[in-house]
Amino acid sequence: METVLSIEDLHKEYSGGWRKPPRTALAGLNLVVPRGKTIGLLGPNGAGKTTTLKCIMGLIRPQAGKIDLFGGEVTGAGVRKSIGFLPEQPYFDLYLTPRKLLAYYGRLSGMHEADIAARTAFLLNLVGMGEEADLSMDKYSKGMLQRIGLAQALISQPEFLVLDEPSSGLDPLGKLQVRDLLLGLKGGGTTILLSSHQLSEIEEICDGVAIIHKGANIASGGLDELLRPREEYEISLEKSPPPAAVELPASASWADPAQTRLLVNKGELNEALRSLLERGALVAEVRQRRMTLEEYFVEQVGSEGWEVGE
Repeated sequence: METVLSIEDLHKEYSGGWRKPPRTALAGLNLVVPRGKTIGLLGPNGAGKTTTLKCIMGLIRPQAGKIDLFGGEVTGAGVRKSIGFLPEQPYFDLYLTPRKLLAYYGRLSGMHEADIAARTAFLLNLVGMGEEADLSMDKYSKGMLQRIGLAQALISQPEFLVLDEPSSGLDPLGKLQVRDLLLGLKGGGTTILLSSHQLSEIEEICDGVAIIHKGANIASGGLDELLRPREEYEISLEKSPPPAAVELPASASWADPAQTRLLVNKGELNEALRSLLERGALVAEVRQRRMTLEEYFVEQVGSEGWEVGE
């Protein structure tokens, strides 16, 4: 499979200051992002996620290791023209309006003026900021600035998106909008590397994950490969039986107040199905549940992983 990003044995240390030892941020990191895939970059605070993204973008230089983008080793800024980048805390000249800001980034990307105007209008509407397009950004909240940051990352229609906590500062509706936006980009073939602490967001959006701990990749792969099946099944109902009409096995429990999703252990699955069907329920789907990404993350990192300082 063709890769957009390949990182081999990346090392990075930061100076510890006067008479203090250097601090290791990356200790032999390896990472591969295949073309057209969305990969989640996970890890506790201080694991090296943001350092990795900054190395990819050329904002800091590693002491050792190799970074290949689009099949070739990074040698300058030219190769990054096909990359959109959203840092964790985007900083803009707040006296500008979003329209002027995106026009500036469009010119930096080599876009024609006519294309910039059309693309700017499209993106501002896409991120829900069309009505505030001509308002200076010093009047914006953190969540509004985050939306503009996402728009600037998309201005040149990049092949590869590198996003550091794209949902940071957003309200629940904004997070849902960002999720839908990323799913749309993924469906269109954009390659995405997404760093986030929102594990449910990663599990819903990403094809695979890489977990970084103490500067190294300790686990990586597709979600279907990493998240083991449980000895538990979920029965989804198209039509529920009358309330209190069904005698269910001991392990069975309803997953929702409307009683349309029933959880039951593998050994009592047939008994639960028989009871439901005898009482007039219509079964839409039966599927085996798997461990959550949160459970897998804690299993890999352990409780001590949360004690690592940035």
